[in-house]
Amino acid sequence: MSRVTIRAVVFDLDGLLVDSEPVQIAAWEQFLARYDRTLDAALLQRMFGLRVWDSARLLIDVLNLPLTVNAVVSERDALFFSLLPGRLREMPDASETVRALASRGLPLGLATSGHRRYVDIALRALELEGAFRVEVTGDMVEQGKPAPDIYLAAANELRVAPDHCLALEDAPLGIASARAAGMTCIAIPNEMTRGLDGFEHANAVLDRLAEVIPWLEGTRGSMVSKQSDH
Repeated sequence: MSRVTIRAVVFDLDGLLVDSEPVQIAAWEQFLARYDRTLDAALLQRMFGLRVWDSARLLIDVLNLPLTVNAVVSERDALFFSLLPGRLREMPDASETVRALASRGLPLGLATSGHRRYVDIALRALELEGAFRVEVTGDMVEQGKPAPDIYLAAANELRVAPDHCLALEDAPLGIASARAAGMTCIAIPNEMTRGLDGFEHANAVLDRLAEVIPWLEGTRGSMVSKQSDH
């Protein structure tokens, strides 16, 4: 791959910065148990990276749930937020990587499928409130990942052209979203996403977040703090 100039970095949240999947899965499992449904591995894999509304639509369709999308989201969210206290954990190298990139003068954005209420709780738990110049949540865009809307909105608000943005992702749907937006994308798979198909579409796949800055400072990328307009 040719050398790229990066003027902004846009982070995913779940599975990259915060280990939220166990709580997310528990909430979905408890919800589905009420309707005598189960969440198998194949269906779960299709949900990684989706907004809660898109996951609800998928479950209604696949499991023939007798509910509206809004009803599914409302009931699932009640369970999810009841399970959250004390259960969110930082992913390895998360806060250190955010602060190290910020210290180099790069504007940072967040592009997450999570909705605003949850994202505020997660950033507070990570002690990363105010760390991102731009925060685009799943309820701010018409289409969620893998559509490019979230990443395009982040680039627009950062006032940096997408081809000068680096997206950091943990799951194939997010990679597809970032690449469709025209961004360079580095993938850092976690234990739950590592076996999924689609990581070949990332520009690089790294073992951990701590490797992002060496990658940028190496032969494949360069960082500059001066922003460019569209």
